Amino acid sequence: MVDARDIPFNHKDNRIMCFPHVVNICTTHVIEGFTDLSLVDETREFTPSLPPSDPDCQTFDEAITCDPIALCRSAIRAIRASGQRRDQFEETIVDGNNRNWFRDPDNASKDYKVPHLQLLRDVKTRWDSVYYMIRRFRQCRPVCDL
Repeated sequence: MVDARDIPFNHKDNRIMCFPHVVNICTTHVIEGFTDLSLVDETREFTPSLPPSDPDCQTFDEAITCDPIALCRSAIRAIRASGQRRDQFEETIVDGNNRNWFRDPDNASKDYKVPHLQLLRDVKTRWDSVYYMIRRFRQCRPVCDL
């Protein structure tokens, strides 16, 4: 295919990197641009900076200074640190859904059923794990807001 287009290519001198690997490298650099990836290490203590009480009044720059990925990791690590906390989190989901404790984030007058799911941790070597961690955390956010 390369020869047909008169492109010189020597398979011994050149190589094409795996596309998922390139995506992983790129996304890691983007994430490193606005969060501290070393906070994944459980040996360090993270002191979260909580956002203002009204998130609609928060600018993008203010949100980034709170390090939302580190806040998410810190909350998940705290909940998943013990079996009792995980059980309490699950019980809160079940009780909250049965008693209509949760409100739809987009419409405060509407009830919201939180899916019965566990929080996910991210994995350093998987670029999409940060996305799935944040997505699951957002699904369970009404429980955390309680």
